Amino acid sequence: MKSAIATASALLIAAPAAAVSVDHVALRSKPVVAHFGDTRCPCIGFDNIQGETLVSFGDKTQAASPADLGARCEAWDDGRNPACKEGEEPGIGNGWCGQKWCYVDSCNCDLPVMPKVSTYVPDATYRGKPIFFSYATCGGKDSWSEEIPEVGKPGCKCIGFDNIPGTTDISVKDEDGDEKVVSYPAEIGGTCKAWDDGVHPMCRGKDKPEWCKERWCYVDPCTCNLKKKPYVTMYLPEATFTGKSLYYSYHTCGSEDHFTKKYNIEACQNQKSKDKCLDLKLKTGAAKCAWTGTQCFGWEIVEHPLCKKVIDKTVKSAVAPPPGFVAAALSVVLAIFTSLAA
Repeated sequence: MKSAIATASALLIAAPAAAVSVDHVALRSKPVVAHFGDTRCPCIGFDNIQGETLVSFGDKTQAASPADLGARCEAWDDGRNPACKEGEEPGIGNGWCGQKWCYVDSCNCDLPVMPKVSTYVPDATYRGKPIFFSYATCGGKDSWSEEIPEVGKPGCKCIGFDNIPGTTDISVKDEDGDEKVVSYPAEIGGTCKAWDDGVHPMCRGKDKPEWCKERWCYVDPCTCNLKKKPYVTMYLPEATFTGKSLYYSYHTCGSEDHFTKKYNIEACQNQKSKDKCLDLKLKTGAAKCAWTGTQCFGWEIVEHPLCKKVIDKTVKSAVAPPPGFVAAALSVVLAIFTSLAA
């Protein structure tokens, strides 16, 4: 009886310690929102230091903030930013005032929502780069940016330049199939945007096709590991990026692709036979597409050495039988011969 009581007591004593241990492990294994940001985009700076730092706001006013500003996830603007004080808009605890954020290293931030350059400390740098901040790493409620990335999803970022003045002339077809030269912004495809809306002849007026408002951007096929592979562009057929054909993706921008199947007829993925796939050529005469055995993709996706690492299992399975297939087939054949011999 005494041993049973002792055992029960030991279990009761050990239980809180075990619970603490389990909670500790659970907290450590959770990858996202933490006091110092998502582990994929940690906060930077010195925490818990004394003093003040001078911050510049949008209306050119300046105010003193804690010296450890941005070093951890905190609603730093609440009660400090002029718009985050009592009686102001949005006011204390409301909207962005109540959201947590911190400073981050833009080169060490692998989140769907890209960090932005801080205007609070415009002259400050971190490892030679401007200071960036992020609400997303602290679990900020920027739902628009989270669902629709500005520069593509992690593993398939947009390429090109943003905010470039000028235009780019592109030959497109209207509803009647007639070609027209249209001037798109020079920065076309540099970020996730509905580039065709109001520009493409079919995307003007009231009755626009669904794809007009869908966001897309140009991507590097060798650094795009999405299940839905990007397509060789028809807008700039002679353009290249680091020696490769120019590819575009709707999916990296969180959009459905209602354009390619119907309007980019010569997209590699639209070709359902080996002959049709391999017949397509670039204007230079080089191969545009490559055949995996069951699917057609842009030539680089299948053949370029730098793209080999991003070919997912669906593409690999098209060029090789599934694991165990050969052994299973031989077993069946052997069984048939054995039964015939008997």
